[in-house]
Amino acid sequence: MIQKSTRLIVVCLSLFLLILSVISLVPASAAEPEVPSIAEANAAWFYHLESQSLICSKNDDTQIPAGSTVKVLAGLIACETLKDRGTELVSVTAEMISASSGYRLKLKAGDVLTVEQLLYAAVCGSYNDAFDVLAHLIGGSREEFVKKMNQRAQELGAEHTICTDPSGIDDGSLTTVSDVASIALAAYQNELFMKISSTARYPLNTSAQLAVSIISNRNALIYSDSTTQYYNAKCKGMSAGSTARGGNCVVTVASNGRESYLCVIMGALDAENVNYGYAVTNRLINWVYQTYSYTDVITAETVLCTIPVTVSDMTSEVEVKTHETLSCYLPKDLEIGVDITYSIRLMYSSLEAPVLEGTFVGYVAILWNDQTLGTIPLYTAGAAERSGFVSALMNIRALTESRVFCAGAIFFAVTLVAWIVTEYVIILRKRHKWDKYFSEKMNPPLSIDQKRRK
Repeated sequence: MIQKSTRLIVVCLSLFLLILSVISLVPASAAEPEVPSIAEANAAWFYHLESQSLICSKNDDTQIPAGSTVKVLAGLIACETLKDRGTELVSVTAEMISASSGYRLKLKAGDVLTVEQLLYAAVCGSYNDAFDVLAHLIGGSREEFVKKMNQRAQELGAEHTICTDPSGIDDGSLTTVSDVASIALAAYQNELFMKISSTARYPLNTSAQLAVSIISNRNALIYSDSTTQYYNAKCKGMSAGSTARGGNCVVTVASNGRESYLCVIMGALDAENVNYGYAVTNRLINWVYQTYSYTDVITAETVLCTIPVTVSDMTSEVEVKTHETLSCYLPKDLEIGVDITYSIRLMYSSLEAPVLEGTFVGYVAILWNDQTLGTIPLYTAGAAERSGFVSALMNIRALTESRVFCAGAIFFAVTLVAWIVTEYVIILRKRHKWDKYFSEKMNPPLSIDQKRRK
C-alpha cells in the first residue's frame, strides 16, 4: 500500500514538472513597459505627438497651482498678436512695470525696446517685467490681458484653468496638467513661439541699462552653462520656472527628428540642489527613446490567409494580403503573432472564378494589449481563371438544382405518365373491341329457326 502511494506521488510530481516545463516554453505576452518613477512631481503628462497617444500621466485633471506654466499661455497670445510687429518700438512706462516682481530684466520707465526684444525677454528669458509690458501693449492693462488669457484658455479646451496674472508670479493661478498640455499643443503649432522659446541665447543690442545684455534661455533643458547639468539636445522650446506654491514646472517638447513628445511636469520640488522638474523630464525622455520605436505591425508582403476558389481547374485557393504597411510607435520588444495579433474578417467563404488580383475580400484588425492599432482592407494577392469544363459541369448542376428545372421535370414526368396511361387505356379499349369483333366472327349469333330447334 505504501509503495502504491509512493508511486502515485512520483507520477503526480512528474506531471507537475512536465506542465511547468511546457509553460516555460510558451512565450509570455509583453506588457506595457514600466514607466520610470515620477513620484517627485505633483502632476505629469507625457504625450507622443505623432501618434497622439498618452504614454503616461499623473493627476491629469486635478486642479493645482499653475506656477510658471502660465507663461506658455501668455507667450502664445503675445506671439499670435504681435507676430507682424517685431520692429515696432515700445517705450516702457511706470504703469507697465508697477506690479512686476520676481525674476525681472529690471526694465525702467523710459526704456525703449522693440517688440521682438520684449518677446525674447519674455518667452526665451522668462522675465516677469517683460511679460507685464507685453500685457499692457496687447490688452491696455494687466487686468484686460488676463481676461484675454482666460478667454483663450477656454477656446483651447483648458476649462479648469484660471489665470490671475501674466507670468504666474502671483501664485493665484490654477490649472490642471491636462489643461497645460492642451495649451502647450497650441503653442507647439505656433512657429514664432517655438522659435523664440527654443533659442539658447539672444543679444539685446539696446542702449537701455538692463540686468543682462544677452538673454539666456531660462529653461536649463535648452541652455546650459557651468552651473547647470540638465541640458538635453532633444528638447525644443516651451517654458520652465519655479514658484512657492507651484514648485518646479517644466513644459517642453523632445524630438529626435522622427518621434516627438510633449512633456509637462508640475509641482516638483528642489532637494539637495536637484531640480526634480528637470530630473523627471530627462528621466522620461531618456527612458522613452530607449524603450519605444516604430514597428511595422503589418506589411504589404504579409500573407494573412487564403480563400477557397471554385470553378477553376488551375488553383483551389488564392492568397490574401493588404496593400499597405502599418507602422506604429510601440515598445521595442513586442513580437508579431504573440504580442501583436491579427483579427481577420472575410466577406466571402469562397470565391467563384474568374477571380482578379486585387479583389477586395474583407478587413484585418491589428491588436495589441486590448487596443486596436488599426484596421486595413484585404485583397486577393493572385488571380484564378475560370475552367470551361468545370464551368459546364457547374452550370449543369446548377440547372438541375434550379426550381424551374425541378418543376419542368415534374411536369414532364406527370405528362409522360399521363400519356402512357392514356395510351395504355386506348390500347386496352382497342384490344377489347378487336376481341369482341373476332369473337362475333368466330361465333356468329343463332338464327330464330336455330333457337326454336333448340
